Amino acid sequence: MTAYVDRSQRGDLVRARSCFKPARRVAWLARAIAAGGARLPLARATRGGVSVIAALTLPVLIAIVALVAEYGYGLHCKMEDQRVADLAAYAGATAYAATGSTSTMNAVITNVGALNGVPASAISGALVLSPTGDGAKAVRVIVNTIAPLELARVIGAGTQLPVSATAYAELKANGQGCIIALDGASSGVTLAGGAAVQAPACTVASNAAVAVPCGATLTTVEVDYNSAAPPSQPCGGIVAPSGQTLRIVKTATADPLGGDSRVSAATARMPAVAALAAPPAPPAPAGVSVDFGYSVSATQAQLAAAGCVGAFAGSTWTVTCAGIGPYHFGAITTGGGISVLFNTGGSSAAVYDFSGGIYNSGAVMRFGPGTFNIAQGIVTRGGTTTAFGAGTFNIGANTAPCNGSKGFSICHTGSVLTFDGPSTFVTQGGVYNGGGARMVLGAGATNSFDLGETSDGDSFVAEGGAVTVFGDATGPGRLFELSGNLDIESGGGSCLTLPAAAQHDINGNFTTAGGTILGAGVYTVNGYIGLGVNGGGDVSCGGASVGLLGAGVTFVTSGAQTIRQGRCGGLAFCIASGYGAVTLTAPSSGATAGLVVVGPVNGSPAGASFAEGASSTSFSGVFYFPTGPVSLSGAASVGNGAGQCLELIGSLISLSGGSVLASTCPGSGASRNSVVLVQ
Repeated sequence: MTAYVDRSQRGDLVRARSCFKPARRVAWLARAIAAGGARLPLARATRGGVSVIAALTLPVLIAIVALVAEYGYGLHCKMEDQRVADLAAYAGATAYAATGSTSTMNAVITNVGALNGVPASAISGALVLSPTGDGAKAVRVIVNTIAPLELARVIGAGTQLPVSATAYAELKANGQGCIIALDGASSGVTLAGGAAVQAPACTVASNAAVAVPCGATLTTVEVDYNSAAPPSQPCGGIVAPSGQTLRIVKTATADPLGGDSRVSAATARMPAVAALAAPPAPPAPAGVSVDFGYSVSATQAQLAAAGCVGAFAGSTWTVTCAGIGPYHFGAITTGGGISVLFNTGGSSAAVYDFSGGIYNSGAVMRFGPGTFNIAQGIVTRGGTTTAFGAGTFNIGANTAPCNGSKGFSICHTGSVLTFDGPSTFVTQGGVYNGGGARMVLGAGATNSFDLGETSDGDSFVAEGGAVTVFGDATGPGRLFELSGNLDIESGGGSCLTLPAAAQHDINGNFTTAGGTILGAGVYTVNGYIGLGVNGGGDVSCGGASVGLLGAGVTFVTSGAQTIRQGRCGGLAFCIASGYGAVTLTAPSSGATAGLVVVGPVNGSPAGASFAEGASSTSFSGVFYFPTGPVSLSGAASVGNGAGQCLELIGSLISLSGGSVLASTCPGSGASRNSVVLVQ
C-alpha cells in the first residue's frame, strides 16, 4: 500500500489522528475488501467470456469496496471523536459548575482531549446557551480531526477525510440552591411585606415550610420543601421565569457547606483569635524629661543629658542626635505655639527610649524615623499636628483617662497625627482618634499592627467625623491583631480605612456608625459585627458615599457576644437602617474563596439581619449562617459585576420589604447532579 503514498502527503499522515495504528488500519481495510470480494460472482465464474468481463469490472468493484471501507472507517473515527467530545463537554461543564471559571473549563477540555489522543488544536470549548431552548447555559465542545485515506487515493478520491463531532453538556439550574433554610423545625423560607425575590436560575429550598403570601412574589425554577404541606401561595406568588417551567418538589436538603474545607479553614482560626491578649509595656530605661518651651538653656541641658543637641530659632526647636543611640528620655512635653523638629534627618536605625510619654498640647512636632519605645503612650491635644517617620513603635498605656476610659496607648484629640511607613505598631493599650481628627498609621504595603486594649476592652475607638487610615499589612510576618473591640459605635460621620492583610484578627466586636473601607482578607471576629447599631449611616469618604465597602473580603463571626439592644438585639451580624452603600465581595481565590460572611458554626442561634434602608446593599458570595436565622428587610441585592452572586444559607430565611436577587455561587457546594449531556 505504501507505493501509493508520495512524500508530499507523508507529513499530513503523520500529523493526522488515526482511529487505529497504521498496521491495524491497513489490516482492517484489507479484511473489509476481502469480505466484499468474497461475495463477488467472479469467484464462481468459469467461462472465458465472463472472465474477460470480470477482468474489466474488477478494478471498479475493488474501488467501490475500497470507498465503502474508507467510509466505514470515517464513521468509526467520527464515533471516536464523538466519544471524546462527550467526555470533554461533561468534564468541562462539571469544572465550570464548581469554579465558575471558563479558563478552568477550557483547560479541562484540552486535558481530556490530550488523554484521548486529540491535540489542543483539534478540540475547542465554549460556554453557550443550551440547544434545548430552556434558557440554561451549556458547555459546547467541538472536535475536528482528519482521517487519512489509504485506498481511496488509488482512484484519485482524495487522501484525507475531515471528521467533526459536537457535544453539549447543559448546566441544569434545578440542581443549584441559592436560598436555603436548613432547620426543619423552623418557619423555613418566608416572604412578607411585598418582597419580590428573583432567583431565576436556581432553587429555593427549605427543610421546613415555604410561604409566599399575597403581595409577595418568588420567581424561581424550583422550590424544594420538606414540610407536611406544600408551599403556601394563596395568590399564586411562586412563578417560573419567562419561558421556563416551575417545579415544586418535596425533598430534604442537606447543608451544602457541611464539612466544606473553606468553612473549616475560616472557623479553625477562631480559638487562636479568642486567645489574643494585649502586649506588655515596652522596656524603657529612665531618662531625662524634656520640656520644649522658651527656656532655651534649660531645654538644651535636658537634651544634652540624653546625648542630643538642641537649637532654638524663632519658635522652632531643632533637635539633632548623632549616631543611632539608644537615647534615653523621660517624658516629652511642649509649650503653646512651639514647633519641634526632633532629629528629622536621623537614621532609621536610631533607637529612642521614653520612660514617660510624648505629650503634644499646643505645638507642631515632627519626629524622624527609628524605633520608639514609649512607656506611657502618645497624647495629643488641641489643634496640634504630630508626625513620625517610618519605624517601629512599641507603646505602653497612658494612665490618664482619654475620652473617659483608661488604658489608651495613643490618645489623639489634636488635629493630625501621622506615622510614615512601612511601620510596625505594638501597643499595650488601645488607639483613640477623637472627633474631627485625622490619623494615619503607616504607609506602603508591609506595616504591622498588634493593638492591645483599654480598661473597657476597646482596641480602637473613633469618634464622629474622625478620619483614620491604616496602612496595608501584607507580606510574611505582617499582622493585624486587636485583642479587644473595634469600636466606632458612636462615631457617626467617621471614615475608617482598614488594611489589606491575609488575616484580620479581632478578639472582640466589630461595630461602626460611620463609613468603613475594608482591605482585602479574612476578618475573624470573636464577637458580633454591627453597622449602625446605635445610629449613623453612610458617609462621604474620599468623595464617595460609603457604608461598608470591601472586595476580596470574608467576615467570620463566632457570635461569642451578640448585640444587646434595638432591633439588632441578639444578632451576630446586623446592618441597620441608615446604611445603603454596602458592597462586599468575597475572595475569588484562596482558603475562603466564594464566602462573604460565615456565621457561628458551633450551634449558636445568633443570626443576621439587613434592616430597612439598605436598598443599595450588594453582597457577592455565600452568606452562611447554618444555625442562625437570616432576615432581609432592606432589599439586599446582588451586584452587576461579572461572576457575582448572592447565596443565602441560614437556619431559616425571612424576606420582606423590597427585592432580593439571588443566584448560586460557583463552588459553593449547592449544586447537585447539575450537569447533563443534552446533545
